[in-house]
Amino acid sequence: MLRLKFPQLLAVAALSTLGYQSTSAAMFEDNDARRQINVLTESVKNSQRAIFDLTNSFERSVQENAKLRGRIEELERTVDDQKHNLKIYYSELNDRIKLLEPVGIEIEGVKGKAQPAEKELYDLALIEFKDGNAVKAEGMLTQFINAYPNSPYWPVAQYWLSVSKYASKDYKGSIAAGNALIKGFPEHPRVPQTLLNIANCLFESNQKAEGRKTLELLIKSFPESKSADTARLALSKIK
Repeated sequence: MLRLKFPQLLAVAALSTLGYQSTSAAMFEDNDARRQINVLTESVKNSQRAIFDLTNSFERSVQENAKLRGRIEELERTVDDQKHNLKIYYSELNDRIKLLEPVGIEIEGVKGKAQPAEKELYDLALIEFKDGNAVKAEGMLTQFINAYPNSPYWPVAQYWLSVSKYASKDYKGSIAAGNALIKGFPEHPRVPQTLLNIANCLFESNQKAEGRKTLELLIKSFPESKSADTARLALSKIK
């Protein structure tokens, strides 16, 4: 059996100690590296999760922005449609207002402003009279005269009221309507016809003397009128 001397034993022991220390240092360094790798790995995973979350958040933001843009575009279209509809509404409203506004006209020498509604009522009353509905025409003409006392149509409406009442044999009413026209508009071109109509009412009421006086007044006041010619003819027949 080989025996080592004491100095040799010391050398072997020293070498063994150095080998153990080198192995321990290597193991320590390996563990530290693993810990660092694990830390780095976890950090990378965290970064990846953060990037994934940011990506999802960005995509959601993009989608929400797209929805918002779509909603804004829809609202803009709605506003444009409303503006267009308002323009049409105000244009139509302006046209309606114009139809209601009085316009300056001249009716048989009488100037004034008339609303479309009053002309319409006057025209309807004449249509009724011409269709033979004298009583209905009277009602509409009376309504017109009361509603539009300052209308340029008022004198002719008064004349036709007198004629309508004569047609329905309301002689007293006819005379009253005729006198209202003569009093209000003594120079109106319908006055000669009105006087002739009043004379007829008086004759129909057996007031021949008053009827004759009315015809004579007509001839004296309006000698060149056609109504005066008719009055002369009537007087010649009475004699």
